[in-house]
Amino acid sequence: MKTFIFLLVFYLFSYTLGSLNPPEVKDFKSTKQSLEYKYDINSTYFSKWLFQDMDNELIFDCKNDSLIRVCTSDMSIEKAKNLHGQMLFCVTDNNGESDCQMNSLFPKFFPNPIIEGDFKPSTKGGPSYLKGYYLAIGLYYISIVPNIRLMFVGNLNTNSIDVTNLILDYKGGCGTRTIQWPNGFKYDFNHSSPVIDNISIGSSSFIASGSNFCNSSEFIQIHIDGVQIDKSNIKSIDHEQFEINYIQQYSKSININIISGGLESNKFKLEYKPLPLKINSVPRSKGGLITIIGERLSSQVNNSIITIKLGQNDCKNIISSKNEITCNLEPIPNGENVKLDDLQVNISINGINNDNKLLFSFDTPIISDFIIPQGQVKLIGDCLGSSQLTQVYIDELLQSNITINVNEKETTLSFKPIQPIQKSKLYIIVNGTKSNTIDIDSSFFVKSNPSSPSVNGQIVNYTLFNINQFNFNTLPIMILQDNSSIKGIDYKNSNEYSTHIYSFEVPKGCGRKEITISIGNQTTRTEFYYELPIISSCSIVSNQMIKCLGNFTNYLNLFKNGNIKIQFSNMIIIDNIPNNPIVFKNESFSFPLKPEYGSSEISLIVCDEISQSLKLDINPSLTFSSQSLVFNSTGGKLAIIGENFIDSTIDNTSVYCFSKKQVYNCSFINYTSIICDIELEGPLDQICKIKFNGKEENYNISISYYPPLVLTSTMISNSSVGGIITIIGNEFYNQIDSITVGKSKCINTTFINSTSISCLLKPSTLDINQNEQQQQMQYVYVTINGKSGGNNLMVFIGNSIIIDQKNHSSESYNNNNGKNIINDDISTDDRNIFRKKRWLLPIIIIGSVGVFTSFIMIILYLNRKNTKLVYWKNTIFYGIRDNVDKVKNRKLNNRLDKIRKNIHNPQSPDDIPLESIDPPLNEQVSSGGYYSTKLNKILSPLKIEPLSDNSFSQDSPSSSS
Repeated sequence: MKTFIFLLVFYLFSYTLGSLNPPEVKDFKSTKQSLEYKYDINSTYFSKWLFQDMDNELIFDCKNDSLIRVCTSDMSIEKAKNLHGQMLFCVTDNNGESDCQMNSLFPKFFPNPIIEGDFKPSTKGGPSYLKGYYLAIGLYYISIVPNIRLMFVGNLNTNSIDVTNLILDYKGGCGTRTIQWPNGFKYDFNHSSPVIDNISIGSSSFIASGSNFCNSSEFIQIHIDGVQIDKSNIKSIDHEQFEINYIQQYSKSININIISGGLESNKFKLEYKPLPLKINSVPRSKGGLITIIGERLSSQVNNSIITIKLGQNDCKNIISSKNEITCNLEPIPNGENVKLDDLQVNISINGINNDNKLLFSFDTPIISDFIIPQGQVKLIGDCLGSSQLTQVYIDELLQSNITINVNEKETTLSFKPIQPIQKSKLYIIVNGTKSNTIDIDSSFFVKSNPSSPSVNGQIVNYTLFNINQFNFNTLPIMILQDNSSIKGIDYKNSNEYSTHIYSFEVPKGCGRKEITISIGNQTTRTEFYYELPIISSCSIVSNQMIKCLGNFTNYLNLFKNGNIKIQFSNMIIIDNIPNNPIVFKNESFSFPLKPEYGSSEISLIVCDEISQSLKLDINPSLTFSSQSLVFNSTGGKLAIIGENFIDSTIDNTSVYCFSKKQVYNCSFINYTSIICDIELEGPLDQICKIKFNGKEENYNISISYYPPLVLTSTMISNSSVGGIITIIGNEFYNQIDSITVGKSKCINTTFINSTSISCLLKPSTLDINQNEQQQQMQYVYVTINGKSGGNNLMVFIGNSIIIDQKNHSSESYNNNNGKNIINDDISTDDRNIFRKKRWLLPIIIIGSVGVFTSFIMIILYLNRKNTKLVYWKNTIFYGIRDNVDKVKNRKLNNRLDKIRKNIHNPQSPDDIPLESIDPPLNEQVSSGGYYSTKLNKILSPLKIEPLSDNSFSQDSPSSSS
């Protein structure tokens, strides 16, 4: 055994010390491509490295000069993967002698690691990858400064590990840290950046979950909307979760981020959403006030946008606070088929919406509370039904012999039990729907005398009923809403202590007060109303003031403090409006009568409680109504101006017009205006009478109609020809007296509608320069039922003829026996377009004829020696010329016959019936005819003296010509 130990020690010693001196390395360099070591020329050097466990060796190729030896070994990723495990450094001297020694002798000569990428472990720790070259040569672990071992995961003595992609067993940490290798090489690293994945909201804190938060508040900073929170508010911190003490009472969004070890996280948007928890119900047929109880129901931002939807129904007039929000829900007509139950409550505050589920239903009876005033049971809640239909059940028994009173809003229900209720269950049924059940006990109750104390305060006697015998010697206590208390005083009126009277000194106040009275272990909740003022009479006095009488002495201070308002004519009248002073005295109050006031009930509102009302009648007065009106062709409106109108005023107000013997009703606009629609067509003037508030006014209203308004007209091509024009305007009627254009009278006038009339303009006798017609305006003058109107219009557009208008006009005239018909199919715009492009037609015709003629001439030229073709050419040419001459002569003879007839039998143009003109006059007008200068051109070559235009104003060649 001793021999074995000796040999082992000797073996180890021989490998440790070796026989050669260690190399004197002057410099070394490590890259991904190679390892390079420089030595003094006389020094030993590394010739190879043996990795015994991997059965691998790294051989160095050395080159010398006179002073330095450079030894290099090529490197690759595959070689680098095997540089680990038990290792021997083989040293060689100048004589070529080698000696392999343990790696522990040369840690300072280990190559510097080359780190690829970033090493960013989780702050929590765990297996972490470190990539690069030369990471584990001669090592089994590395160190984190100052002296923390960072172990490798895996067996370095096998080929199952890849030392270019090392897995480190990182134990976690925070902030920047440093890894150090045995050769002194250091690598600084930080952790992965923190990430906030989710945040949950608690009642007084929020909890963030994610990663890389660190586990020490020393290394972190947490910000809310950019402001660092005090570290005392960090309730807990760990690598994957932190909790912050934070309370948010309003609906809003905040941005949260954490800086861990100098690394900043994402900014997480946390929404503190509205949280509705409880909602009342309202009747479908009435609607009403919705009250929602919850958390974060308002915003800190002024002018916030808040919307509330109950299903598809908008709730309006929203008033919000942190824990309560109210709004008005409009009634839903019975005819509408809409969902009424289990409607989702959706609240949006500046775009932040609730995400919890709260359901609303119409007509759901809810009992939220009860009190026992004056021995009666008063239930407080919603949708409590009606006095006739609601059923009350106590301990499952229907209370059929009680009288039920339900207020108009269905929020209170009162009844007097037949006998005191002792520890019972109560619910109601409304229209078949059962309410919630409450526990009730009315065996101990009180009655007060007087029931309504003075607003100045007074002693009120309370009778306590069914006092327990154990409480006979105890004095009762009254607790007010502000938690102040008043001790009762024994009235000592009786020795019967089960029912006994105690006195309480009620303080000053106003309105309704809910109180609690207890004696010993017995308690009851009740209410009382301070006394309200009584209005004895009201009237309109001098200076247009409304004055009401009564005893108001005790209410002067309440009025000065703004606790009293006047309710009148559906308005709340207060004293802080300029020029609207209220005079409030001991025995009266008064305020100015305004035009917007009408007959109505008047009452006083004292601390939100309304006194008994008194009716005040105000007679409406008419101050102005025009006695002379001008209407358009379809009628008009009559405005009646006055004061103190109410809706019923229009029931007794109307307008009666004599000519039609018809009554026209009026519409209520506001307290000072009534409008009467008089649909009475013109043009005849009318006389009407106003009946205001049931009484006829002693004057008549005259109604006249506007004169014709001429705006524009269609145009014709030539003044010497004439034609049909359509006049556009307003206030046209069927009773057309005359239409003139310039000095020419238009005939055959036709009423089309209230905005259009037409007529036939005869050929003009005006001395108009034909070349300048387009720049000359004509005054168009229309007279209808004795009223006239006119305008300067462009009637003539030049000498050219519109073919489409000619054809259509001729056809219309013939089909209607010469009556004037408006061509609605051809608009002015269409004619204008035609006029602008009418030059295209002759160009197309002339061009086509030219092409055809050229084609024929070419053919004739090419076949000029063909005798048969020459014969037909001459025959066709001379035949056509003879026929043309015959037609010309026949037309000329017809014209001369007409001329001679008119010369020997002169006749006024007005005496010639339109029916006798051939072709019809409107066709002549459209086609241009053969009058004036054109006829003179025909007569001139025949040496016949030209005739004036007047001589032939209605002549034309026959249709056969």
